[in-house]
Amino acid sequence: MEEKLTAEEQAILEWIASEGKPVYRRRARLLLLWGQGLAPRDIGPQVGLSFGRVYYWLRAFRERRIDVFPADLLAAAPAVPPSFPLSGEDEGEEAPSEMSIEVPHPEPLEAEPEGIEAEKSEITLEELCQQYDVDMAHARAVADHALALFDHLSPFHGLPPERRPLLETAALVHNVGLETDPNRHHKAGQDILLAHPLVELDDNEQFIVALTTFLHRKRMPPKKLDKKLSQPAFADLSESVQTEALALAALVRMADGLDYTQTGSSQLGQIRQREGAVSTSRLVEIEVTGPYAAIDAVHAQKKSDLWQLLFETGLQFTPAQAAISMSHYAEEKQPAELTVSTAPEKPPEHPGLLADDTMAEAARKTFYFHFQRMLYHEPGTRLGEDIEELHDMRVATRRMRAAFRVFGDHLDMKQLKPIRKGLRRTGQALGNVRDLDVFWDKTQRYLDALPPGQQGDLDSLREVWETEREKARAEMLAYLDGDRYARFKERFAELLQTPGAGALPALTKKGEAVPHRLKHVVPVAVYQRLAAIQAYDEWVTRPGVPLERLHRLRIAAKRLRYTLEFFEEVLGPQTEDLIKAMKKLQDHLGDLQDAVVASELLRDFLTWGTWGHAKGKKVFLPTEPIVAPGVATYMADKQIELQRQLSTFPEVWAYFQSPEFKQTVAVAVAPL
Repeated sequence: MEEKLTAEEQAILEWIASEGKPVYRRRARLLLLWGQGLAPRDIGPQVGLSFGRVYYWLRAFRERRIDVFPADLLAAAPAVPPSFPLSGEDEGEEAPSEMSIEVPHPEPLEAEPEGIEAEKSEITLEELCQQYDVDMAHARAVADHALALFDHLSPFHGLPPERRPLLETAALVHNVGLETDPNRHHKAGQDILLAHPLVELDDNEQFIVALTTFLHRKRMPPKKLDKKLSQPAFADLSESVQTEALALAALVRMADGLDYTQTGSSQLGQIRQREGAVSTSRLVEIEVTGPYAAIDAVHAQKKSDLWQLLFETGLQFTPAQAAISMSHYAEEKQPAELTVSTAPEKPPEHPGLLADDTMAEAARKTFYFHFQRMLYHEPGTRLGEDIEELHDMRVATRRMRAAFRVFGDHLDMKQLKPIRKGLRRTGQALGNVRDLDVFWDKTQRYLDALPPGQQGDLDSLREVWETEREKARAEMLAYLDGDRYARFKERFAELLQTPGAGALPALTKKGEAVPHRLKHVVPVAVYQRLAAIQAYDEWVTRPGVPLERLHRLRIAAKRLRYTLEFFEEVLGPQTEDLIKAMKKLQDHLGDLQDAVVASELLRDFLTWGTWGHAKGKKVFLPTEPIVAPGVATYMADKQIELQRQLSTFPEVWAYFQSPEFKQTVAVAVAPL
């Protein structure tokens, strides 16, 4: 069998694997395993590297051979006798000076998040940010905050000035995994960075940036941090390098908190040092200025936990006294100037769909209809005097998100990705406030039905609810006032003014016709969503139906309702009755889900005296017991409501399995 390593290379690699620095030992072990015949995919788990990283070093070795290691390291290696034979090689036979490396074409690692591919070569920082759609406005704001903190806190962290560029890089890519896996973007970002060697970084720096990305998001208790550092990808880093990585991660965490509102408006003000509560401790007070300082300072303080774990110096982020309160700011600040109409005088009454419209054109009309309604209700949402304004604005964003599911097969979803992302962010900002409004609206109805002497039983609950709503509303206003929302509206408006934008071809590459007009597509779409609902019958008519399954049924019902609403203009008049029936089912399941959520919130309040309790965080029991009999009574009422909704569900559901319902659907679709 042809050998892959020369005798000299094998000897040097064995020496590096036992005597070299940790990062070089891993690389040497990688090459030795490959020399023994292991496939690249099998090597990765043994050395703690992704397949992409293994492939990168094998390719580098083919091009540069032993020179992939630093010259000073190779100079320190012991001399190799000329007669040193290759393993399995006959004495006296000349060892080949260079052999070809047979490495298979890389494939994505199955364990890595969807969308991450093993990279064939190094990539620049700019290319990486473009490839993974990094929000550079937020990334730049975090980088600026990180560098400012680095400079102000240098007497405490002790990092050399030469580490500033590495900190800046780590801050710029801290959210690189956000589009790949929003819920676990810190882990996805780490995997991306380990699989994509940056041209600007050496091996140690690459691992430091990956570790910093992983640590920037979640609270990291000491035990969990130790476990993370013991993993193969980081265990071989020297103690000094690990210390530097943790210090940089602490700075990025706090910098990310300083732009929590993602407006780029918060800045560091005065920084003062004073003695802490313990005589040997020190405390640094960091003033945060800007219209959203009250929010950003709170989140920077939460994210100072890693710093507090590493250093004896405590930090206190405090909004400047001169900072405008969020409630006042919300009333005084005017929306930014936009190139689109911010609020039409009157929203359109109908999208104006025709049976001969293409699906792409119908999508544009539908988006325009709901986009105008979103803009129309934006001023009232900002003002906050009528909660229905927020409700209507949120409904418009949800309809547009649903439209992507209905029309998606006929649109270039890659081109429209920024629009979908903008809608998701907008919906989330509005939804946090709306969910709180819904909770208290139902709570108020409960209070109104009580005798006058008991209507103050939930005052303690109302207090924490008001605090939570004020925070959610402040964050919503920060988003609506920010550049992201402004760019989203401008980009969307431009797209909507361009007929044919985002449409896919109506013919395949082979010249086959693709059904793309409403009269051809809508009947199929309606029946597909009808089938999706009726498929639940065998699963929701048995005893002990899981609540999660009923929640999924609600989502399926919502999709059929939205489809009927989108195409109501081209369907038969019976569609109006179908929409009412779907709304009845959706409302019943919605009230059931609201009772579940309310019960959980009330339970949390009775346990901790707070609004909700974030999963995964350490639980601190209150110093004093929570005594709120009125809240306990309300929770019992919610449990009764939950049981009532479950017991009456079968009679509501029966209609949707009846011949009458199916016949109404058929008649409504018949005009097409």
